[in-house]
Amino acid sequence: MVAQFLYSFPLLTILMEIRLSRPCVDDPTRYIAECHLGKRLDMKKLCEILRETGAKELKCSLNLGVARFELEGRSVMLYKSGRVDIRKIRTTDEARIFLEKINLLVSEALSDIYS
Repeated sequence: MVAQFLYSFPLLTILMEIRLSRPCVDDPTRYIAECHLGKRLDMKKLCEILRETGAKELKCSLNLGVARFELEGRSVMLYKSGRVDIRKIRTTDEARIFLEKINLLVSEALSDIYS
């Protein structure tokens, strides 16, 4: 299942695709949502932001270019490339809502480099 959404940032509007790729192992009624922020992430800034906001179960690796944390019962993985995986999602609409929350949370870590 794939859904597309338009997101507007200052001076930029991009089309984001959200794909429900495969069922979660621990709950087959929920899925892993895959999407992309459209820009690369500055991992150093991202990790600082997530630490400052008290992200639950945070694991952040500058070397690997990945951050993992819990957000409202969902496992979120953010990659340096701008890719986002959200686990335990039921629908693309739910994924869009979580993507909006994640985008607001990490917006200061978005780089000027488009992916």
